[in-house]
Amino acid sequence: MASKHRKSSTTKRFNKIYGYILFYIFIVFAIFILSEDFQSNIGFGVLVTIIFFLSLMAFLLFFGQFVLPVINLPERIKAIQRLIYYIFGDHGPAFFIENGELRERRIDRSKSGPGVIILDTASAAVLRTPTRYKGAIGPGIAFTDRNDIIAGIVDLHIQSQSVGPRQDEDPFSAIRKGESSAAYEARTSRKNETLAITRDGIQVCANLSLRFKLDSKPGEGFSAYGFNPESVEKAIIGQSINFEKPDDNPERTTSWKWYPVNLAIDIFREYISKYTLNELFPLTKSEKNLLDLIANQINLRLSQSHYYGIDNYGNELNETVFSKEFDLLKKRGINFIDLSITNLRLPAQIEEELQTRWKTSWMDVASREKKIVEQEQGIQSLSGQDQALMDYAYGTSKHLGSFPLSDEMDAKDMLIALIKGNLDTISQDPELSSVLGSEYKDLSDLVDWVRSQGDPE
Repeated sequence: MASKHRKSSTTKRFNKIYGYILFYIFIVFAIFILSEDFQSNIGFGVLVTIIFFLSLMAFLLFFGQFVLPVINLPERIKAIQRLIYYIFGDHGPAFFIENGELRERRIDRSKSGPGVIILDTASAAVLRTPTRYKGAIGPGIAFTDRNDIIAGIVDLHIQSQSVGPRQDEDPFSAIRKGESSAAYEARTSRKNETLAITRDGIQVCANLSLRFKLDSKPGEGFSAYGFNPESVEKAIIGQSINFEKPDDNPERTTSWKWYPVNLAIDIFREYISKYTLNELFPLTKSEKNLLDLIANQINLRLSQSHYYGIDNYGNELNETVFSKEFDLLKKRGINFIDLSITNLRLPAQIEEELQTRWKTSWMDVASREKKIVEQEQGIQSLSGQDQALMDYAYGTSKHLGSFPLSDEMDAKDMLIALIKGNLDTISQDPELSSVLGSEYKDLSDLVDWVRSQGDPE
């Protein structure tokens, strides 16, 4: 059936071309037949016809390079070819792709001839025929051959994806009064996107936000966002297909954007299963925030080839493990950037039990923490006293170091050096100077008095 349709379409197309040529020849010869000297002008008529077609070709050659943003001779030739195809009705579709979105005319969907695709600097695509993939095309202009099809389109910007329940909903509650079945199923579906089970069998869910992009370097492939044909091909060709859904269903092909999201959800569930609810929500202040630890582990496993493992009880292992998830992303041409975990949700009954536990045990927890604080204060106080004694001893005795060890100091000189050390300590500290003003004067008078005394016998 399809073969008959193509044959009929081709026949109509060539009939149209022949019609144009015969109509022009008929007009030319009709003019000369009606003239008085037909025999002498028939050669001139043929010449006019030839000149017409040559002028048409020259016109197309000149203006064809301005119709499309071509930059070299091969592209100019292809642009002229597409104009000729368009004149004779044998052209294919003309597409414009902007920010990863296809813009097309509805009439172009049925065209299968040679066409053209213009892509902005943030877009790329993969072409295929009915039997094979042809390769990736990037920012700029691309010319398609007959029966070429766009297999997939990608946005070269950094992509952001978020999964999990909405901020204003209770994902674990039963169907509410006035809530439709469709709304309840959608709410349950959002919960199930990130649903995980702790080691003690408690269901939890959270909001996961990811950022990623196709693997490329900025400025690569004439794009500020980076265009790597190999990464584009890996992402599009590697998309999974659900054969249970019909061909015209847009959900039949799963977008490449969901691949890193699904990997992150699997790792999130893996780590949640390693901890109990009490470990995730400890009564006392914990040195580790386990949600931050889990987010950090997910970031490592999706962005590095190796990471430090954690056993089934949440204990960190002193050995590196090869990241299969990172390897899978590389094979799909995807570069993971970062992830965050927020709004960990629990069933209402579990939240009430946690609140009850906190209320009944807060006094014991506060008492234990008070003892810890008092112990730390005592330790800091003793440490401060020791440091103060060391500082005082240094400040008082620093002038003794100016005397050679070979000299024997008498009691008078030693006393004066010790008093001068105290005077320097007071004068060099503004706070001490403001408080010990009278003491400073007394010590200065004491130095003068000692000096006025006679040498000891």
